Amino acid sequence: MKNSFLYLFMLVFAACSSKEHKGDDKGQDTTNKQPDTIIGRSDHAENLDTLDVSFFQQAAYGGMMEVESSAKILSVTESPDVKAFADMMVKDHGGANMKLKALAESKGYILPASLPESKVALIGKMDSFKDEGRNEYYLQLMMNEHKNAIDIFAVASRSKDEAINKFAKSLLPTLKHHYMEVRKVDSLFRQPKANQGDDPLKLSDRKKQ
Repeated sequence: MKNSFLYLFMLVFAACSSKEHKGDDKGQDTTNKQPDTIIGRSDHAENLDTLDVSFFQQAAYGGMMEVESSAKILSVTESPDVKAFADMMVKDHGGANMKLKALAESKGYILPASLPESKVALIGKMDSFKDEGRNEYYLQLMMNEHKNAIDIFAVASRSKDEAINKFAKSLLPTLKHHYMEVRKVDSLFRQPKANQGDDPLKLSDRKKQ
C-alpha cells in the first residue's frame, strides 16, 4: 500500500512537471531557458516512462541533499561520530551521484544542477541551531532523506528499463546501510537525554537572534 501511494505521487509529480515545462517552452529555446533545478532532456533523449524521469530528478535531489548537508556539518561539528557518518555520506553519495549523472546522460537526460529553494532551506536551517542541537538536526534530516530515498529507489528497482532497474537495485543495500548507521549515531545523542524533557532537536540550543 505504501509503495502504491508513492507510485501515484511520483506519477502525479512527473505529469505536473511535464505540463509546466510545456507551458514554459512555447516558442523558447529550452536549452537556455530551463531552470537548473529541474531535469532537462536532449533532442535525442529516450522516451522513458514518466516514473523513470521522475526517479532521475528525485534521486538527484536526494544525492545533492546528502552531500551538501554533510559537507556543511563537517565544517562545524566537533563530534567524531557525526564526522565519520558525514564523511561516509560525502564519499558514498558523491560517487553515486556521478553514476546517476552518467546513467541519465546515457538516456539523453540532464540532471538538475541545483536544489530547489525548499531543499536549500532545509540545509540552511542547520544554522539556526548550535552544538548538539545542530548535530541532532542534521541526523534527523539524514534519517528523513534516507527513508525517502529507499522508497524512491525501491520503486525504480521495478522499472521496465533494464539499466535503471539495475542501478536502483545496486544502490538499495547501501541506502539501507546508511539508514541503519544514521539511526545508530542518532541514538548516541538521544539516549543520554531520554529523561531530560521533550526537546529532541535541542530547540533550547538555537542561536539567540
